[in-house]
Amino acid sequence: MNVIGVLGVVLAGVLVFMAGGMAHAQESRSMLDGDVLAAEAGQVELVTNASGEVVQVRVANCERCAQESYLPSRNLRVSQSGRPDAPESPNSFNGQAGTVVVNLQSGMVEQIIFWALPNRGNDQ
Repeated sequence: MNVIGVLGVVLAGVLVFMAGGMAHAQESRSMLDGDVLAAEAGQVELVTNASGEVVQVRVANCERCAQESYLPSRNLRVSQSGRPDAPESPNSFNGQAGTVVVNLQSGMVEQIIFWALPNRGNDQ
């Protein structure tokens, strides 16, 4: 295995560890309880209303997602690489890959963990 492959495996392990620790710290329940699904999406888009509130979460390239759009829970948490962020605009992350945590009972998204920095309009 080359150096890039080893680094990829290490990075994946760190992301899984961070996401698991964060979910456990914020909630007393666990994904092992079977009431939430964490799915990796190649693209996540947050749709906002005129007030800037997230009203819909759209996903693409998501094998484990049952649908392409979800309603957000009232307590939707958005973070970047495991760190809670409060960007000026929640949709500054649009188009980025991330983990979407869906409550299986309500069908609503409870948490989104983006893997990359938010778009700032300076993509090349």
